[in-house]
Amino acid sequence: MAVVKYVLLLRVSTQKQSASGNGLEAQRRDINLFLRHQNEPVVVKELVEVESGAETNRPVLDEAIRLCRLHKATLLVQKVDRLSRDLERLASIVKMKDVPVRVACLPNADNFQIHLFGCLAAQEREFISQRTRSAMAAAKKKGAKFGNPKLADLNRTRKYQAKTEASAVAPIVLPLRQRGMTLQEIANTLNQMNVKTSTGRTFYPTQVKRILDRVAS
Repeated sequence: MAVVKYVLLLRVSTQKQSASGNGLEAQRRDINLFLRHQNEPVVVKELVEVESGAETNRPVLDEAIRLCRLHKATLLVQKVDRLSRDLERLASIVKMKDVPVRVACLPNADNFQIHLFGCLAAQEREFISQRTRSAMAAAKKKGAKFGNPKLADLNRTRKYQAKTEASAVAPIVLPLRQRGMTLQEIANTLNQMNVKTSTGRTFYPTQVKRILDRVAS
């Protein structure tokens, strides 16, 4: 089996994160875990970038791509958003036929799937923001009191939160279900994308099923 070379790209958004190591250790942990499951991988270089993932002008990312082409290596990042939060830039990267991309937290994803996850994650972030504001406003009109609600208000609020979560995550869950993924596989994918439930917890198959049921109802 041919040896696969990798250029590692780690990204943090601020100088403070870079100086403290906040975020970098987790990225290295996940990347090293991925590499341990590969056949004698060769790391060409590790690059650390201090830049927002939404920026389009990213010289460190450009250098990583250059090294990949020079050494015929694969670009490896921890998560899709470490590569780019700008969907146009992400699309241009995954379309590069001479630069394979791998994501440590999505070890089986190909370039098409990486782009899909990036699009869905961006949509999910926007949906959560919009739906949460809308749900809270509707709940307040019905008398819900946030901060010190009575039991009836609390139950009403929870129902709105459940509907909000279903609406926000459905654009991710439905395509994956249509691709034939099991409830457990969908839950694993949501957790790998760092998507949280309305209570800030990780997803389990039962929660995925509830979302599918709510969307279908």
